[in-house]
Amino acid sequence: MASGRILVVYGTRYGQTEKIARYIANRLLESKYAVMAIKSDIVPPHFFLGPFNGVIVGASIIAGKHQRSIRSFVREHRDQLNALPSAFFSVSGSAASKSETGRNEAQRMLSSFLNDTGWRPRLTKTIGGAMAFTRYNLLLRWMMKRISAKEGGPVDTSRDHELTDWTQVDRFIDEFASLLPRIAELSSAAAV
Repeated sequence: MASGRILVVYGTRYGQTEKIARYIANRLLESKYAVMAIKSDIVPPHFFLGPFNGVIVGASIIAGKHQRSIRSFVREHRDQLNALPSAFFSVSGSAASKSETGRNEAQRMLSSFLNDTGWRPRLTKTIGGAMAFTRYNLLLRWMMKRISAKEGGPVDTSRDHELTDWTQVDRFIDEFASLLPRIAELSSAAAV
């Protein structure tokens, strides 16, 4: 039986990153972890990570950057995040691209975020998001349709299109959970 307290912090603009974060939290709850999921722009000032055995951070990419509230959270807690088992998932349409160039761009943006913040999570993953055409303003809808068409993605702007590979998300959760017992065992051994 698994045990431990996990924090899931996420930044979202159109809701897909929140959907993924909540899915991750629920899967971890089913595995008997105590989980707290919180949106990054409502994390209280001077939030303390001490009670947590692991942290997962998720953010979407909008206009080539991750949310400012996620960047602030990671910078403020970088030392604690680097000391704990931590993971980062980056959500974008590029991550679901049919072209290697698009997927590489998603990975480049993830790497750039980590370099800018100084965070070194033990696990990272780019995850396809959604084309939320019905929630975009007219200009953004037009731009996203052009980008999606170029990448071989959906172009029907009368509805939203989910691009998330849930099997990939399940593997990410399993990989993160597998980090926790090893870290706990190492900590116990070091204390002896």
